Amino acid sequence: MKAWFISRLAREKLLLLLFVVAAAVLWISDLTERGRFAVTDVRETQAVLATQGRWLSEKTRIEQEAAAAVANLDGSRTYNSLRLSAELSTLAKGANIEQNLRSETQPTEQTAQFSVHAVQLTLTRVAWTDLLAFYEALSARAPYISIERFALESVRNNPAELNARLLVSSVEIATTP
Repeated sequence: MKAWFISRLAREKLLLLLFVVAAAVLWISDLTERGRFAVTDVRETQAVLATQGRWLSEKTRIEQEAAAAVANLDGSRTYNSLRLSAELSTLAKGANIEQNLRSETQPTEQTAQFSVHAVQLTLTRVAWTDLLAFYEALSARAPYISIERFALESVRNNPAELNARLLVSSVEIATTP
């Protein structure tokens, strides 16, 4: 190989040397990029593990606080999925917005102690006073019914009317058989 390289013309040697240098630069660049990604992954993993470690070290305190919070709830005032939908319809009727309401039940999240039921509400072309009355009536049901998300926008051709999207959830305490 050495003899072959020496027998080449000077410009061929220069071109071959440039190709080898370019390949080496690309290889080193890729290697440093991979190294940077690996270091970033290690740091992110260490941060996640540290956060999880802090949560796990607080496990007993969190469980005690959750048990105390659930002890203060009245199980008869919690809402199952059907009762939540009925209550939202009743509140909408009381605020005179039942004709503007569209609801969609979301999947229920269940644990051993409770179930979380959610309903996505879409209110279209609602007056501010009616929406405020609905919001206040809904807020009065806390902590048994809560608003997870609330988005509000004005109607383009009629700024006196509003469109709102709410994600409402309720907690149902599991009954022991």
